[in-house]
Amino acid sequence: MEQKNGFQLMVAGLGGQGALFIGRLLAEAALSKYKNVNFFPNYGPAMRLGPSECTVTISDAEITSPVTMTPKAAIIMGAASLASFEARMAPGSMMILDSSLLRTKSKKRDVKVFYMPATETATKLGNMAVANLVLLGAYLEVSKVVPLEIVEATLERRMAGSRREDMLSLNKAALREGAKLMAEYPKPRKKRSLVSSR
Repeated sequence: MEQKNGFQLMVAGLGGQGALFIGRLLAEAALSKYKNVNFFPNYGPAMRLGPSECTVTISDAEITSPVTMTPKAAIIMGAASLASFEARMAPGSMMILDSSLLRTKSKKRDVKVFYMPATETATKLGNMAVANLVLLGAYLEVSKVVPLEIVEATLERRMAGSRREDMLSLNKAALREGAKLMAEYPKPRKKRSLVSSR
């Protein structure tokens, strides 16, 4: 979500879900458009299934702190992360959740929450491992922090010549599906006024 001096996004999940991957990808893509970008990873000793999170700060102004205790925007990739991060979200902030992995909805009423069936969408594309990119695509669409095409070009550079190069088209498809899900997300109904117009 855009702040007065830029954007700050927290991504939280478990090791193996790719939270750090999409955070680093966003940071690298943002370098082509903004003067200052900070990627701050934080993860436990267990590389797989342990808590994993990162904060990405993007701004043309000087970045005074790479971390925040009250994020304005977050991608939360599972129920365990939601339970720990939900209370930290600032009023008026935004959460993007993988609804495929949640049995309950957020209890926060002062936060804008988007429920994206990321794992289900990734599975339909052929590999549930790209659920993280579905969520990133959704964030790109709602925040407009950088064009999706810049992120795709960053993916191309990162994956060229690597053993994962054959997954490039799938990764791009996941980004675009996430952006599409967000673009088609139902708009909240406007509350009817109880005040008479007469």
